[in-house]
Amino acid sequence: MAPDMPTPRRVLPAQPLTPQAFAPYGEVIAHQGAERRHYLTEPMRHGPDAIRNACWVSRLDTPARGACVIELLERHRYAAQTFVPLTDTPYLVVVAPTAPDGLPDMDRLQAFRASGRQGVCYRVGTWHHGLTVLSGPAEFLVMMGQTCRDDDDEFWRAPAPHIVVSLPD
Repeated sequence: MAPDMPTPRRVLPAQPLTPQAFAPYGEVIAHQGAERRHYLTEPMRHGPDAIRNACWVSRLDTPARGACVIELLERHRYAAQTFVPLTDTPYLVVVAPTAPDGLPDMDRLQAFRASGRQGVCYRVGTWHHGLTVLSGPAEFLVMMGQTCRDDDDEFWRAPAPHIVVSLPD
């Protein structure tokens, strides 16, 4: 940890990403079960304010090294946001439920380690950390509805950093 960094509030281990553990926050995008198709419910979910479907590819060249510091969370109040890995690169998923005051409940922050073969869809309004790859480079297909009013993204900075200890490969 850098000498000028404040003491972290809590150290949080990253657990493996499973559909059951991630269910309060959205859906894991991976085939499940023996059926030919596994239908997803969350990726197309949005409210009436989201008038445009947007889709892009994000590239991350620099992986997190060691522990990952969580200082900034974001949410999208009008539409779900979906990330589908295009490379087989593990990444970190960090989420928090919304507290009664509308801010992230940092006492219930959770971290997951996604394989490069699992995508995630954050439910509408789910607080989450930005994409963080554990090795790189990596590319992701990103999909979400947008309002076209410049209010699709809401950011919140934590008063004290939380540290996520990522799991080794």
